[in-house]
Amino acid sequence: MSILPQKRDITALFSTGKPYYIDFYQRDYKWKREHIKKLLEDLFYRFNQDYRADIDIKPEVISKYDWYYLNTYVTNVYSGNSYIVDGQQRFTSLALILIKLYHLTQSYSGLKHLSEFISDRVAGRTPTGREYWMGQNGRKEVLENLFNDDHAKINYETVTDLSVKNMYQNYGYIDQELSSELTDAHKLQAFSLWFLQNVMLVQIEIPETKDVPMVFEVINDRGERLKPYEVLKGKLLGQIQKEEIDTYHSIWQEHIHTIQEIDENLVDDFLRTFFRAKYVTTKAEYAEFDGDYHKIIYEPKWNKLIKLKQNAKQVKRFITDDFHYYADLYTRVILGSPDIDSQYGPYLFFNDINGQDRQVLLILSACNPNDDQEQEKIATITKLFDRHFSLLQLSNSYNSNDFTESLIVLNEQIRGKSVDVIDHIYNQRIISDISTQRGMRVADPYDWGLYKDTGKLNLGDKFIRYFFARIEHFIAEHTKLPTDGFNNLARNTGPVNGYHIEHILGNNDENRALFDDDEELFTRERNKLGALLLLRGRDNQASSNELYAEKVKTYAHSLLWNRTLHPDFKHKNKGLEEFDKALDLGLSAYGTFDSNALNARQRILWKLIRIIWQ
Repeated sequence: MSILPQKRDITALFSTGKPYYIDFYQRDYKWKREHIKKLLEDLFYRFNQDYRADIDIKPEVISKYDWYYLNTYVTNVYSGNSYIVDGQQRFTSLALILIKLYHLTQSYSGLKHLSEFISDRVAGRTPTGREYWMGQNGRKEVLENLFNDDHAKINYETVTDLSVKNMYQNYGYIDQELSSELTDAHKLQAFSLWFLQNVMLVQIEIPETKDVPMVFEVINDRGERLKPYEVLKGKLLGQIQKEEIDTYHSIWQEHIHTIQEIDENLVDDFLRTFFRAKYVTTKAEYAEFDGDYHKIIYEPKWNKLIKLKQNAKQVKRFITDDFHYYADLYTRVILGSPDIDSQYGPYLFFNDINGQDRQVLLILSACNPNDDQEQEKIATITKLFDRHFSLLQLSNSYNSNDFTESLIVLNEQIRGKSVDVIDHIYNQRIISDISTQRGMRVADPYDWGLYKDTGKLNLGDKFIRYFFARIEHFIAEHTKLPTDGFNNLARNTGPVNGYHIEHILGNNDENRALFDDDEELFTRERNKLGALLLLRGRDNQASSNELYAEKVKTYAHSLLWNRTLHPDFKHKNKGLEEFDKALDLGLSAYGTFDSNALNARQRILWKLIRIIWQ
């Protein structure tokens, strides 16, 4: 193989007679305002060092100006078409600058010929019409819109193509900068000529298509690093014949763009999660995918399982089957997570509230492509995940590292299994985890002994708020009484409308006396769940260390669970009475909130835990 570098100015760059195609190795057009700003700052810094407003503008004068080097670019010719392997970010930005220079020069009658010359650098003249040099790969419409209308706009909310969005946005930045810098015909003409003939790039052409993947990896290692999913795309599609690529590339791009619309960082999260869900069996293997998973999967150990190395047939199957199905499933799960009314039930939302995104791992593990049990599996797994996490928390059995390891074991055990099998395996895992953490054999994960002391001393505030939100909405659902929204209860901590954890037993001498002035006992007891509530911001501040009799007056106008402490609430609400009786809860008002009242309240919450999480 021989590489022949050649110097190119902007005029030569966009006078090749044929348009450029953007090789599938290339990422989307991702330059942002800071990239455009840096480029224009550099260009004008170099240009302004030589520019003189009192000297006639001629090409020979401009040729004496210093030149500006815009790095190398790499192309590969295949079937008569020139593909950009590296450099499309710059090429696209240069095309946008040329369009703006075209519009600016059009506004001066004396620059008509220059304007026409620039227009040919944007789109060449062919027997069948104008052809935009950078108009391939779905970019023609953007360039055409901007070329025909200097102020063309789009509705960014309706556009999913990242490249298209960035092209419109960057043109807006270029418009602002060039319009403010080039305010008269003399400077505009000088800059345009300098830009066309003094901005230089070096072309490196790769004559053999088979060498492109190797060159691409070297470029990535020495330049601005691509994200792992972008490198993986090149490695996968590089194994497919170019004439077949469009089909597989379009599937890849469709799903990547959909995930990017949510959050670009989720693309790599999806791929890591997929490989873990389908192939990992141990905690050590799980950790291997923390970093460069796009390299890990090609190591001999993993390639025996995944089989994507030098295997075009498997790559095609992976993209059309696995990638297509699981990227769509991942997207649906992520989009459904913030919605309590999701088609998959409320548990996606509940786990999301608790920051438990690893439910996605188990969903991808359990589901098979085009799984006819998909809906039921998602509903079952998310409900079991919530039960798992919540019971570990409430039984004082939660350890973050052990929980992660338990999920990795579950990940392998439920992989591709039916709903019935998943349900059995997962419930056994919950019992096993509680037994391990409590150091004893637990037959009933809802045993009173596991929950009688739970409270603020072993639970985080975030989970406590989630817990009471679940209690509140359970009461509201079964009594048909109104209450505040779940998201507000669990997440809003603002000083006015946010909810905060309230101690029923204020920190005062009267309450300490109820516990024989035993400070340690008092602290332990007042922090149990049975002695806690959620109160809205100002109510919480006002209640503070009041005596119980005063606090109850505040509770009378707050949440349903809080109002059950008021002597009038139960008797004036038949629905609540029926609810209490049907579940044998023993809701009651208390004249004094002593240890008996506290323990009764703790036991009522335990009964509700058994019902809600079972």
